[in-house]
Amino acid sequence: MAPVTPNGTRQSAHDEVEALHRRCGVYTRPQVVVRILDAVGWRADRDLSATRLLEPAAGDGVFVVEAAKRLIGSFARYDVEPTARMLADRIVAVELHRGEAQKARAQVAETLRVLGVHPRTAEACAKQWIVNSDFLTVDLGTDSFTHTVGNPPYVRWSKIPPGLKAKYAGRLPRDIVGGDLFLPFLHRALDALRPGGRCGFLCSDRWRFMMFAEGFRNRWLPRLDISSEDSLSAVDAFVKNVDSYPSVLIAIKRPAARRRVRADASVGKTLSELGYIIKVGPALGCTPAFVLDAKERDVEPTLLRPWVDGSEIAEGAIQWRGRRVVAMHAGDGMLVDPQRFPRLAARLARHNEVLRGRYVVRHGAPWYQPIDRVCAVDWKRPKLLIPELARVPRCAIDRSGAIPSHGVYAIFASDDDLDKLYDKLRDGRLSKALDGIAPRVKGGYVRCYRRFLSMIRIGRD
Repeated sequence: MAPVTPNGTRQSAHDEVEALHRRCGVYTRPQVVVRILDAVGWRADRDLSATRLLEPAAGDGVFVVEAAKRLIGSFARYDVEPTARMLADRIVAVELHRGEAQKARAQVAETLRVLGVHPRTAEACAKQWIVNSDFLTVDLGTDSFTHTVGNPPYVRWSKIPPGLKAKYAGRLPRDIVGGDLFLPFLHRALDALRPGGRCGFLCSDRWRFMMFAEGFRNRWLPRLDISSEDSLSAVDAFVKNVDSYPSVLIAIKRPAARRRVRADASVGKTLSELGYIIKVGPALGCTPAFVLDAKERDVEPTLLRPWVDGSEIAEGAIQWRGRRVVAMHAGDGMLVDPQRFPRLAARLARHNEVLRGRYVVRHGAPWYQPIDRVCAVDWKRPKLLIPELARVPRCAIDRSGAIPSHGVYAIFASDDDLDKLYDKLRDGRLSKALDGIAPRVKGGYVRCYRRFLSMIRIGRD
């Protein structure tokens, strides 16, 4: 029986594949394909006669065509005859969509013919290399490939058609499903890679920090030597513009090793294990409405608290520029009524159009409500402030009760004694503590997200 869609209709398996393809059939620019294949060493100047390349989402064949050119170039360089027997096992490229698989086969066959491969051999290779099947359920074997490259589909789990989603949930590890479709693609591709094999993926870097990828990180980070992870713009990465933030991940798969017990006596415990609380500053949704410059006086002073963003956090000091934020929630957590504060009401009215157009308001929140709770009592305790993005991570203690922006993380101690922790992280030591934990993004900036900060280990004195 076909799965039932949210509107009560039933979709066939074909319809579900078409729906999924419409959502995530976004293909890679040729120059990015070249970059990835170069980075993993699938090159014409290397002997590829004993290699095997896996492509988990072939699309119309852009990766396979370039890989085929390099394979034939390698055979010519190393005097290997491009027979059907020699070529057949070199590439496996899986594509779920039948029409795209047919396009890929046609392009591969034509490429091989132009390169001098016998037409029958070219047709046979194209048919064998391009597998019209579901990568997440097809039998690939473990440790079977020397290289795996591609652009896995990127779509939130909730957007996957229900029949496919149920099939995946029933067959894949529980800690791999439920977040985004690209994650199980990475998992299966890495599982199929031999120890010492190289992978190159154009994918979201959300696996680095999102909760849904915690199981993936625990499973694979100890087994990967990541040589690069560079961010690209969607315009540079894809043949059509999409709302995405891709990165090029290049890594080598390590051999499986026995789990070693970490010696806490020398390494120490994580901030999470030590009981520190880490919070991010509240999101406002319309900063000009809620944040006042130093000279502005159009909100009742009793509602205002110092506001600090990442640019005001220097190493060891808060360089406050005098801006203040409206604490829109009282001490009991209840939202303030602007009608009780005429100056506030007048200021918010000037931003009425933008405030009412926000997502939270369209889904039932009062038009003047910030996205997150902005309550002075939540931030009055001493806290260590850390900018979310920094070329060199830095920190400073705030004892003023300032409310940080949404681009700043705050660390609280249970006894409010932060001096010992600050001494462990000051003067560049925070950057060293995050090395190997937090990823770098375009421009060399380090992402100091809560998940990464909580993994920092503090050694014994």
